[in-house]
Amino acid sequence: MPKERTPEDVYSDLATRGEYEEAHFDIEEVKKIKKLSIEDYKYGKKLVNMKNPNWRVIFNIHYDVLRELCSLLMRFEKQKISNHQGLFAFIILNFKELDLDWDFFETIRNIRNKNKYMGLNITKEKWKQISFQLNLYISTLKKEIEKRLDLV
Repeated sequence: MPKERTPEDVYSDLATRGEYEEAHFDIEEVKKIKKLSIEDYKYGKKLVNMKNPNWRVIFNIHYDVLRELCSLLMRFEKQKISNHQGLFAFIILNFKELDLDWDFFETIRNIRNKNKYMGLNITKEKWKQISFQLNLYISTLKKEIEKRLDLV
């Protein structure tokens, strides 16, 4: 089994390959994208309460919201990257005060990739294992973005 990569390993590798790019910070764009992401999040929360919900769809909405909020937070550092692992590594290394867990980011990224690229379904049990922490992280990132927007 391959050695798990640390956020430092991932960041260093991707930075060396020039994957991190300079990004323009546009406060209005950040506000609009945050608003849309939170609308998606609220919609995803409604789906959880449906009769016979589709856990894969619910997971994907939540994952995309988390990823989008991480991307927005990265914009405050005038950086961007399309690689999800690189995005999460950047957040872990540059926003240590948020106390986010690299292993959790890797867990949900792997769930997403196994679903998208190998057709592995996402069950209610899998959702229950990750939903609390996923919701907590979305809330934490949203608050951090709002705090930083207030300072701009």
